[in-house]
Amino acid sequence: MKSTLKKVFGQGIFYTGWGNALECLVLAVAVYFVSQIYTLLNHGPAILNLHTALDSAIPVIPIFVIPYNSLQPYIYATLLLFLLFRTKDFQAAALTMIAVWFVSYAFYYFLQTEVVRPVLTSTDTFSKMVMAVYAGDHPFNDFPSLHTSLSTIMAIYWVKVNKTLGIILSVWTALIVAATLFIKQHYIADVVLGLLLAFGFSALFSHLILPKKQKA
Repeated sequence: MKSTLKKVFGQGIFYTGWGNALECLVLAVAVYFVSQIYTLLNHGPAILNLHTALDSAIPVIPIFVIPYNSLQPYIYATLLLFLLFRTKDFQAAALTMIAVWFVSYAFYYFLQTEVVRPVLTSTDTFSKMVMAVYAGDHPFNDFPSLHTSLSTIMAIYWVKVNKTLGIILSVWTALIVAATLFIKQHYIADVVLGLLLAFGFSALFSHLILPKKQKA
């Protein structure tokens, strides 16, 4: 039984030593507290307007609120599974997230932007869910898109852990990214920078932390 558990959890927090476990717990706490800074910066005035004609051409598709709202469960489930089964992936993903947060916060503080949201008049369930998103989140902290960067980070590390599952989750991640545009929470520029940050910092921390065979 013990050998079976070690085979399953061997790279997880319970089998990789106290030092490694402590590092993971410190990172878990850091992820939580760094994420809370978002609310402190989510206010105006906006300095930049990144709206383009292409943004105007993108329709509102309320059903995309489903993948949009899935971001937090997606992150929590991913980090928990990495913590239990693959601590190095947890550490790399956590550091990537923290780095992306701080770069994003610098933009929010010095170059705040605002997205002008549409007035929704439909009374269907998905439209009401979109209106609830609007009510719970001020229209600032947009450039770069954290929904884009954080979901992409999850997909990148899942591909490294398990290619098949990673591809499946990458499809869901693509829906989350698309949702930021289809429910008018972000502009195209926000998404582009979010993707650049996710791929750039993931490459950096993968190189620094993950075993060589996992970096590709």
